[in-house]
Amino acid sequence: MLLVPVLGYGHDRPGQLVLTDDITLPHNARLQFLLDAAVSEGLLGVSLRVEGPGVDFQSAAGVADLITGEPLTANHVVYMASLGKTFTATVALQLCEEGRLDLEVPITTWLPSEVTQRIPSSGKITLRHLLSHTSGLIDYMNDEKAWGSDFDRDPQRQWILRDILPYLYDKPLLFEPGTDFHYSNSNYILVGQIIEQVVGQPLHALIRKHIQAPLGLLRTFNGHETVRSGEHAHGYFKRRGRIIDTYPWYSHYGLADSGIHSTPGELATFLKSLFTTEELLSEAMRAEMTNVSGLGHPPSQYGMGIYVQRNPWGAGRLYTHDGIDLGYQADMMYFPELDLTVVLAANASLGKATFIYEKLITVVVQVALEAVRENR
Repeated sequence: MLLVPVLGYGHDRPGQLVLTDDITLPHNARLQFLLDAAVSEGLLGVSLRVEGPGVDFQSAAGVADLITGEPLTANHVVYMASLGKTFTATVALQLCEEGRLDLEVPITTWLPSEVTQRIPSSGKITLRHLLSHTSGLIDYMNDEKAWGSDFDRDPQRQWILRDILPYLYDKPLLFEPGTDFHYSNSNYILVGQIIEQVVGQPLHALIRKHIQAPLGLLRTFNGHETVRSGEHAHGYFKRRGRIIDTYPWYSHYGLADSGIHSTPGELATFLKSLFTTEELLSEAMRAEMTNVSGLGHPPSQYGMGIYVQRNPWGAGRLYTHDGIDLGYQADMMYFPELDLTVVLAANASLGKATFIYEKLITVVVQVALEAVRENR
């Protein structure tokens, strides 16, 4: 196998690598070869689902647990990090469809004054601003050191939404609402808080009722529910020469900006249903989800809980979201013109693991696209 550099693609991704090996192998064999090669290069475990005309593949490679040596399978539940934003956005838009929420109404309508008084310009921030990352809120996870320090002190703490709110308080906005774009996890913390305030139920219960149950997702969990999954993949990263298992950190972590644990197979079912049926969203709400603001420099490609991009490998569009946290990384993609779904997840991140993963996601998509084109 030879990997050669090409230009980067997508949102803030570095240049990737493309496969130039023997293309005479059947597509499924090539996909399995790629997973095995990534593990041989040093990625601990990786799981993949590809579904489209001419290709139907679901498999994994590597290990789920370094201590026991348990092999990673397609049935293992993996922490998906920011892919959880798509679930939160879906529930929010469902509530808009029901008339219980409104994209254009200020957040002061739903959140108590003790919260909104501590958030600058809260009377101007709407649900649309939060869902599209155009509110101007700082990112509690990446823009400030306070939360990171507290998380490091007690990584196994069972965080809930209201625990995060103080990290948002009294922080100046990066810009006035609706004038720019800045990806901020804080936005989805507030969306989750609004949903719980309006419905009076925890977000994980609403995700289960309105997404998991209708689609029959039996291996998808939110936060602490994952401990019931049985087969779960431990996640790993290196810190100061030590390999650290982060599964205990995220096995109970169910915030609105992340929190979802699933399999690539079930995420593929979710993503395709989201954009090809009205099981989850009406056509009108789906149009809202995929309506990008175009704000920022370069212009934002983010809709609501999903990136909407030009297909970097050809004509048409790409609906996608990626996620990365300590020990885990994942991507989900749907190409609507091709009816192609690709979901990849790994149980290692940072450093060499992320470099290998980035190579892998590019060549996997290329093989999948070749299969679809040959089927035409």
